[in-house]
Amino acid sequence: MARLPRGGRRKIELKLIESERERAVTLSKRHNGLFKKAGELATLCGAQIAIILFTVSGKPLSFGSPGVINVVKKFLDLGHRDRQADVIKASMSGYRKAELQELNHEFDEFNEKSVTGKKHGQTLEEDLKVVLGGKTYEDYKSCMGIDKLMQMKCRLEEMKRELEDGCEAESGSLLLKDEFEVDLSKVEGPKDYLKL
Repeated sequence: MARLPRGGRRKIELKLIESERERAVTLSKRHNGLFKKAGELATLCGAQIAIILFTVSGKPLSFGSPGVINVVKKFLDLGHRDRQADVIKASMSGYRKAELQELNHEFDEFNEKSVTGKKHGQTLEEDLKVVLGGKTYEDYKSCMGIDKLMQMKCRLEEMKRELEDGCEAESGSLLLKDEFEVDLSKVEGPKDYLKL
């Protein structure tokens, strides 16, 4: 006796079913199996699942555990939060870059002023050394007596007044000399210094 072929499972080639009617029948039979498997997965794993599909005619079919709306809402909120976080990160990064550039610019300006100030100070020290006959200000001041200091102060005040009056002082009169001829009675200062 010949065996008849069994009608068991056959492997079906996965490709688009050409007949629209056959597609609709296959979807109506298979969507329940899909929803059943999704429900089993949600129960076994505690996962939240949502499936939304449309039939060939445009009719919507859906399955959700705990519910389609809850899962979709959670999914959309998560995407929204991620986008917000990305926007915040990008804006903070831009802000930090701008702040860093501004601080670097301020630092460079301060550094430049500092170098310029040091050079100016060195130039003034060198000029003063020339005026003081090759001595530093500290050396020159330490070897001078109080009388010479008071006379120098008086001479400097005179030169200041001359400059303020618009009179140009001769270049030789701006140099400090070892001998000053100033009347100490006109000098304003502590009385003790004048009694020397």
